[in-house]
Amino acid sequence: MKNLNLKVIIHVLSNLLVIEGLFMLVSIIFSYYYMSNDIKAILYSSSISVLLGIFGVILTYKNRFSEIRIKESYVIVTFSWIIMGIIGALPFYFGNCLPTFLDAFFESVSGFTTTGASVITDVEVIPKGILFWRSLTHWIGGMGIIVMMIAILPALKKGSINLYSAETSSISKEKIHARVINVAKRLWFIYFAMTVILVLLLMLGKMNFYESLCHAFGAIGTGGYSTRNLSIGAYSPYIQYVIIIFMFLSGINFSLHYFALKGKLRKVLYNEELILYSSIIVVSTLLISIGLYLSQNNNNLEEVFRKALFQVVSIITSTGYATDDYLKWPTFCWLIILALMFVGGCAGSTSGGIKVIRHLMFYKYVFASIKKMLYPKGAIVIKYNGELIDEKIATNSLIFILLYILIAVISTVLLIISGIDSQTSFGAVLTSMGGIGPGIGTVGPASNFAHLHHFAKILLPFLMIAGRLELYTFFVIFLPSFWKV
Repeated sequence: MKNLNLKVIIHVLSNLLVIEGLFMLVSIIFSYYYMSNDIKAILYSSSISVLLGIFGVILTYKNRFSEIRIKESYVIVTFSWIIMGIIGALPFYFGNCLPTFLDAFFESVSGFTTTGASVITDVEVIPKGILFWRSLTHWIGGMGIIVMMIAILPALKKGSINLYSAETSSISKEKIHARVINVAKRLWFIYFAMTVILVLLLMLGKMNFYESLCHAFGAIGTGGYSTRNLSIGAYSPYIQYVIIIFMFLSGINFSLHYFALKGKLRKVLYNEELILYSSIIVVSTLLISIGLYLSQNNNNLEEVFRKALFQVVSIITSTGYATDDYLKWPTFCWLIILALMFVGGCAGSTSGGIKVIRHLMFYKYVFASIKKMLYPKGAIVIKYNGELIDEKIATNSLIFILLYILIAVISTVLLIISGIDSQTSFGAVLTSMGGIGPGIGTVGPASNFAHLHHFAKILLPFLMIAGRLELYTFFVIFLPSFWKV
């Protein structure tokens, strides 16, 4: 550990605690308004977070402008998500919303990683302040904790590039270099603006301000926590269509939103990842709609289409909201949903999963390799959006997909050994790594994760964090060589 600057790590994490504690205080507004009994729980939690943070900041104040190298960045990013999860669990625990701190930790991590898998069996009895905090964790974690800190803390300037690289997808990064702080501010502005617009549109659909905020956090952050036990199924078709649109938009690379605002529509419309992402949604929706229409005694084509479209967009963007139990659909239909869990949204979005661009790179690499077999003397040429792509990017995508599947298989086997049935084990692992929320088996859209035993509730949150950090950043700190000089 001699090669790590522990003081600068502590300084950044301490700032994070202060920010988290201040965000937590916002929840008290709704505690007062609804006269709920969670004010003390939120105040205690916020105080612990802020005081711990201030103590750490004071202790390491001289290191506030120290350079953050790549190794420190990996440690900061990984532990920031773990610490946020621990502190974020305090309101649930102090408010007696969950029986154990482990359950509270599960709920908190699931929120920050925008997974949306819950251990709360009846959300409608949870005090309004804590329920708001639960949804707010989606919004904080959606764009990325570190990206948020880069945008608001100028002191991180010297390490902003390394921190940004450690938290975001290596495939999705633009040529940011010294402009990384401006990039972070730009992304958060778009993120905030989309949230405000969605809140207003939901209120036009007669959803109250409180629920509009909570559901906007879940849709824009692609998290999926709802204030209703029936999720979005409790609301009107208008609300459902609005949520569909914004889940879709949140699953798109946020850089494309910026290009659209700048009038560079050609760069948006001809983006290969966006075209494939949209095509998967259209084809999946049509296939499921046909399957549901033919298998169910429902002549309302619009309702069938809406159910199919909502679930498809919700799953591929890893949002996890639901309007229907897809496990009750014909096998053909819910198998499509299962396949979408392996896809994920676009790189640079708030979505989880493997990401569409990696699948696209995998296809291009396989196609180029086959072509190479036909023409041995030719070079493997891979293009993306009309530009030549380094072969290493394609091979890295292949390696990532294989690693993703390997970790999913090992984790599933561990849960099966621990006594959970195979379907539930696979569903729980897949939805945790992909940040999706509902899975298959006994953790489907009509149920939750409350019944799982302690081992599962320990393993799954760490899979959520690993998936949110796209594996490499999380697992690299467990390599013995990482800690050597």
